[in-house]
Parts: sequence; C-alpha cells; structure tokens
Amino acid sequence: MQLSRFCEKIAEFLKANLGPKSFFIIRQLAIKFNLKGLEESCDEFAIIHLGSITKEAEFNELDKDYVVFLITCRWSSYSEDSKLTVLLQWIKADTESRTEYFIEMVKKLNMGKISTSYGSYLVRNDSFCSSFADFMKILYLANKSPEKDEKVTVTLSSPIHNGGVLLFDKKSKALQVYCPIDKTFNKLKQLNENMLDGKYTAVYLKKFVFVLLLNRKVYGVNVWEAESSWTELESMMNDHGQYIRAAVHNNFIYVCGENTMERYENNENKWENVECSSIEPFECTLVTFRDEIYVIGGRNRDAEVDKYSPSVGSWSSVKPMNVGRRVSAAAVYDDRIYIAGGWNGSVLSSTEFFNPDENTWTNLTSMTIPRFVFSLCVVNNNLFAVGNASGAYSIEKYDLDKSQWQKVTDLADMEIMSTASIAIRIPVLL
Repeated sequence: MQLSRFCEKIAEFLKANLGPKSFFIIRQLAIKFNLKGLEESCDEFAIIHLGSITKEAEFNELDKDYVVFLITCRWSSYSEDSKLTVLLQWIKADTESRTEYFIEMVKKLNMGKISTSYGSYLVRNDSFCSSFADFMKILYLANKSPEKDEKVTVTLSSPIHNGGVLLFDKKSKALQVYCPIDKTFNKLKQLNENMLDGKYTAVYLKKFVFVLLLNRKVYGVNVWEAESSWTELESMMNDHGQYIRAAVHNNFIYVCGENTMERYENNENKWENVECSSIEPFECTLVTFRDEIYVIGGRNRDAEVDKYSPSVGSWSSVKPMNVGRRVSAAAVYDDRIYIAGGWNGSVLSSTEFFNPDENTWTNLTSMTIPRFVFSLCVVNNNLFAVGNASGAYSIEKYDLDKSQWQKVTDLADMEIMSTASIAIRIPVLL
C-alpha cells in the first residue's frame, strides 16, 4: 500500500541529485518508469544547465527531438550563438547520419539573433557550415553578412540573464516588474482582490507566481500568459503568522512560521507537514541552497542557523551568524548565502554571507539604510534589497564586484508588499 509513496521518495531523491553527469541516467529512469514529475525536473535542469551537460559524452547520444527541444525552448537563457554551437556539436558527433537534419534544425533557431561576428566566423572558418549553400542563404537573409575573420568564443557555461524584480503594488492594484537594466516598471497582471490588504509572501516556480496569504489561502498565476488569471489552489494546512516565509526546492514550495513547516507539491496540488519541532521556526528567514532548506535566525533563535535535507528528512545545524537577527532577508548567489537587515532590538543594516564549504560567516558592507521584513533578490549578478517595513519603500543593490551597496530607485509612488518581492527571469518572446 505504501509502494506509491516509496516511489515518490525515490523520485524526490533523484531530483535532489540531478547534476551534469547524473542527468542522463536519471532522465532514462524517469522515462522508463513513466515518472512524469521527475522527467519534467530533468527537462528543466537540462534547459538551465545546457552548457554543462554538453560537456558530457552522453550529450552527443541524445535523440534528435530532444536536442530540438533544448535549443528551441523559449524559456532558455542561452543566446542563439550558444544554441547553434550546441547544434553543431551534436551534428558533428555523427555527421554520417545527422548531416541531413542540419538545415531543418537550423531553421528552428532564431537566426536573426545570431551575432554578426559568430556568423562570420562560421562562414569563413567552419568548413562544415560553409559547405551548405542553404546555411549561407539563411545567414544572408538574417542580415548577417560575413565581415570579420577573428575567432569567436561562445561560452556555454554563462547564459544571458535578463531578469527583473516582481513587485506587488497595492496602490496600482497590479503586479509590476522592475527591470534593472533599463530602470523601467511594467505592469504584468492585476492583483487578486485578496492581495490588496494584509500581509503575504510569494515564490516563483517555472512560469508561475504563487502567493501565500496569512489566512492559509494560496493563489497562482502564469504571469507570462495574457489570458491566465489568478486561480485559488489548495489551502495551507497550518497558520504561519504574519511573518510567513517560503522557498522553492525541486518543484516543492516550503513554507514556515509560527513553529510549523509544510510543503506544497504543485503537480498534485496538495500540502504535507514537515517535522521541525526541534528548531521552532518563528520570524525566521527561509532560503534554498543546494539540496537543503536553511532556516536562519528568528525569534528566540538569535543567530542560529539550521538546515533541512528533504532527500533524507533530517535536520542539522551549521555555524551561527555573526549577528543575531529575525525577520531579515536572504538570497543565494555564487554558492553563498547572503543575509541582510532584520531586527535585533533595533532595525539592522548589516550584511553577511555564509560559505558552506568552510562553514563560515563573513561580514560585508552594510546597506545604505536599515531594513526589516523585506526581500533580497538576485538579478543580473547583483543583490537587490527591496522594500522595508519601516520608512519609505526603496530598492538598493549590492555590487558583488565593487563590494558596496548603492540606492537604485525610490518606490514613493507604490505601496508594495515587501516580503512578496521576488526575482524572476523575463523570457525573450520570439
């Protein structure tokens, strides 16, 4: 009777262990045993880590349809130069049987976005490409005339990021996205009437935004589909207090607050409790890192930091922070956990990061102003501190290269729900 649940646990374990090398065998298992959720996780991993999996020999053995899926996915962050490089690698791994597919697959790319320098390099220096008159014609029609001879290096390990910060603005009654590159605000969706009052938090999972309210209600919407509207989902099982926090890990949404934790499985639209009585999370900060969920600080916890491993269902502690804090904000970037602000008798502006490999916390430059009950978002290689429970709303960013904070913009014309501010990747609509 428990076999189904046992299979779910195995699938969850495999999801947690997805990597460039393990991806191929895990995907085969998912297909063989018809584990649709695990297969979707494999697809998402491959799209995000395309550069890494192409370095493995097994990549060249993938079937044609799957390679087409990877290079044409509209949610991919990789440039068309990178996708063409991937296609060429796969074709050249077996030119005898795959050459016939080359032009057919090239036409599925947005050749108008191939850079002039890379297109020119291929025409002048890649004998395989230059031997195809149809390929030359496609480049010409895409207005990519060959002009340069220098070698062009396409980096597959660093996808192009075009991100933004999603803001829940009660004043305009709309979801707004702030784009740091061009410093613009754009409305995406009208807010559900239940989001105009009270407090809540939000997470971004694939193309969907999930909002978790204090009254246990949960709403979801696909922010990139014009016809998509807010849908009420299965309500949470527990009350989590006014400082509810949430994080996403392997397609699960983890929520904690008021000494309880639970998680939501989107495909099955159901909640289940997570045992956490030993740590009593209350006014803490929640963040996903590698294969673990970190519970940081909180009331009566001071600087304590604990982590939960979903694959084995166990808790453990790591080194405490340098500064005790609750209702702070955290984000993960470059294999480190960054945490800022919070409350410790007064509102804090201090910032520090955790290095899990060394189990150490290191102090950083403080924010320009103290903040608590706010959000940290990583967008385009910068940390953004968004909102504040006290004082005027604003956004400031931490330049990781310069190691300094600087104010980005005021949000004087908005009334945002600070803890619901989240980083999103803006798709390039083809």
